[in-house]
Amino acid sequence: MRLRVVPLVYLALFVSELSWQGVAPLIPSYIEAYHLSDASGGWVLSLASLGILVASLPAGYLTKHVPPRPLTIIAMATIALSDVLMVLAPGYETIVLARLVFGLGFGVMWVSMAAWLADAAGDDSPRVLASTTAVVGVGALLGPGYAGFVAERFGLAAPFIGLAAVTLVLLLMLVLDSSGTGMTKDPAPPLRELWSSIGLDADLRTMILLTLAASMVWLTADLLVPLRMGNAGFDAAQIGVVFSLSSLVFVASSALTARAADRLTRHSVVAVATALLAAFCAIPALLLGVPASLVFLVGASITTGVTISLTFPFGLLAVARGHVTVPVMSALSNIIWALSGMVGPFMGGTFAEWAGDRAAFGVLVIVCLVVAVVVARSREPAAPATT
Repeated sequence: MRLRVVPLVYLALFVSELSWQGVAPLIPSYIEAYHLSDASGGWVLSLASLGILVASLPAGYLTKHVPPRPLTIIAMATIALSDVLMVLAPGYETIVLARLVFGLGFGVMWVSMAAWLADAAGDDSPRVLASTTAVVGVGALLGPGYAGFVAERFGLAAPFIGLAAVTLVLLLMLVLDSSGTGMTKDPAPPLRELWSSIGLDADLRTMILLTLAASMVWLTADLLVPLRMGNAGFDAAQIGVVFSLSSLVFVASSALTARAADRLTRHSVVAVATALLAAFCAIPALLLGVPASLVFLVGASITTGVTISLTFPFGLLAVARGHVTVPVMSALSNIIWALSGMVGPFMGGTFAEWAGDRAAFGVLVIVCLVVAVVVARSREPAAPATT
């Protein structure tokens, strides 16, 4: 009975991910329609990340007073509002406002959703939370293709009409859920104790570092690859198809990893995967043109499918030691994604105008190599104490 709510929460996450991923192939069209610079186009992505950053940690601590189920419902209502704003958007200013509102809702969504799933899944939490990566991957698979196809035929606001409608339907289903799950308040640790745990717990630190590498790569690539393809004559629909195909690879990689999460949650495994990610980032750093970008997308999809799937299982090891709660663990992951979403697109757009996009890909190589080295040098902690 408790597990019946898991597919519904997955579906809410999936539709929210469509709103997140669907914007990337529209960036070149926004730049052309509103006469923007590459850096200004990057802000369409960055403002959503700012909203996630602002909302995540407060949401993690709010679970001490508000259970995850009502928080998830509030988050879905906020995401629906952002979709409506995108439909009504008369110009660039309203678009970035809508993305900021989306980020606020999405930040709360991830925190509350993780806590709700953990409550519903019980002992099966590592697999259920690891599988959220595959759900995200399916959203990334369909989102760009859907948004690019619909926008090319019916206008830039059209993709968000369907998203608003589906989000409102899911909001109603969440309100009517009768599973009885997601109502447990989860007291967060004091802030000083939280930061101390990050320094002391190698698994929690590994979760954060893996999130940093993957988020910097993808949230920078969301701007750089469409720009490179747009300059080569690809339209929004074609860019969306390319991103969707790369997401298909990501879904396969993450789903296989989630099934073996118990065995693969090892520092040595993720260190190798992150080093390979650095190697794939080096390809567009060294070579211009769309083919290099396509090889990068495929390679990054495989390697990040492994690393992102294992972030929550690493975090759950720290949860088992009492160093952090599930909502705060998810909030920390959100904060890294948000900071990367702000820095990545802005850095990518700035480098693209100043020194070319190869320099931005070069920075990603360095980030991934540093993370791989630090994770590889981490010692496997002792097994979590049982209570």
